[in-house]
Amino acid sequence: MSEDKKTIGLTAENRSVMDRIMDKGFFRDQKDAAMFAMAYAIEQGIRAGNSEGANTIWNVGSLDPDGEIRVLISNLFPDTSTPYRLLEFFVNAGLAQMGVRMEKEPGMEMDDFLGDSSIVGTPNPSTS
Repeated sequence: MSEDKKTIGLTAENRSVMDRIMDKGFFRDQKDAAMFAMAYAIEQGIRAGNSEGANTIWNVGSLDPDGEIRVLISNLFPDTSTPYRLLEFFVNAGLAQMGVRMEKEPGMEMDDFLGDSSIVGTPNPSTS
């Protein structure tokens, strides 16, 4: 059994995507962007995996000070014994997916990543 991560990192490619996202002003800070990328990857149905070549950016104590993300990952993926490794994977996978979309559609805005508005709490007109 491998030990869980104490630091979370990004690959060089995803660091570049993060820079583009931050340049667009989508998020207040990189931690918020990382959490969005994690959620985006999970919502896109990306299967759990491992990140290779990630260089340290955050200590898990600064990224997840209350352990809420660790608990969330553990609840969503009960078979994992290393939730922070999985968090790192999903952050990188989400950034990679976002980078591909931004390349194809350079004028994208943040809400373009949100997809179906009913997912983010907007009432679906057909059910009202």
